[in-house]
Amino acid sequence: MKKFALILIVLLPLSFFAQSARDINTVIQKTLDLHALKDYFSEDEKNGQTPIIIINDDKIPNNLIVFKFNKRVKVMTFDEIETFRSVYQGSLDSFFVFEVMDFTDSTVTIKATFRKNEKIAINVDLKKENNNWLVVQSKAG
Repeated sequence: MKKFALILIVLLPLSFFAQSARDINTVIQKTLDLHALKDYFSEDEKNGQTPIIIINDDKIPNNLIVFKFNKRVKVMTFDEIETFRSVYQGSLDSFFVFEVMDFTDSTVTIKATFRKNEKIAINVDLKKENNNWLVVQSKAG
């Protein structure tokens, strides 16, 4: 029984990452780079004065590495944001929450929000062709 419980503890979290970390990195990067989001970024975000953050949860691997405006996007939990808030004097409203990442063999549907206040809904459908993820349709706002 103990071995069974140990196997469940190890395998259950891995099932959330059935897709490769590379696929997850790629589809998140494509979501951050959506043309539909272009007009929603502030000048402070564009010039790197305000950090872009992705909320870390069970869908986001800890080793996620993505960039926006030539800066690495921070991956933080809500608790880490609160701790960061005590040392950072600027706005911390610039974060993404990936609510749904529904993968099949060759497609993914993403539903996310950007910003804490005045949330911007993001919907993206991507398709994998020849090992490349392509945006099929996207909507922000």
